[in-house]
This record gives sequence, C-alpha cells and structure tokens, in this order.
Amino acid sequence: MQELDIEQRFHLMQKEIEATVSLLKEAKLDLTATVDSLKIEIEALKSYIERHHPDFAESYPKLKKEAIQAIDPEWLAAIEEPKH
Repeated sequence: MQELDIEQRFHLMQKEIEATVSLLKEAKLDLTATVDSLKIEIEALKSYIERHHPDFAESYPKLKKEAIQAIDPEWLAAIEEPKH
C-alpha cells in the first residue's frame, strides 16, 4: 500500500512540474514579446528624435553612458521589492 501511495505522489509531483514548466514557457514568451515591442518603440523614438535633432546620433552614446551611471538597475529593483 505504501508503494502505491508513493507512486501516486510521484505522479502528482510530475504533473505539477509539467504544469509549472508550461506556465514558465508562456511567461517567457510573453516577456520576450514585451521586450521586443519595447525595442521597436525605442528605435522608433530614436529615429524620430534623429529627424528633428540631427546631432542626436552624435550625442546619444554620451547620453546613454550618463544614464547608465545615473541609474543602477539593481538599486531600482531593490526599491520595488518590499523588504521583510
């Protein structure tokens, strides 16, 4: 009887893992689609700015470097996560 119980538990755990993997794959696809959409939006904005400010392409690397130094992504994540 105990062996049958263990087999049933194992089968349930296997089903739970399969369901979790399926959810994770869906979440990854959603996140990838969102990131791709953001990349398109950013490129469209950069293109628009370049058309209206011809010197933008030249100054963009400096602006990007300043933004990277000013914004620490780990610091932003720490603010968003509640501390216990």
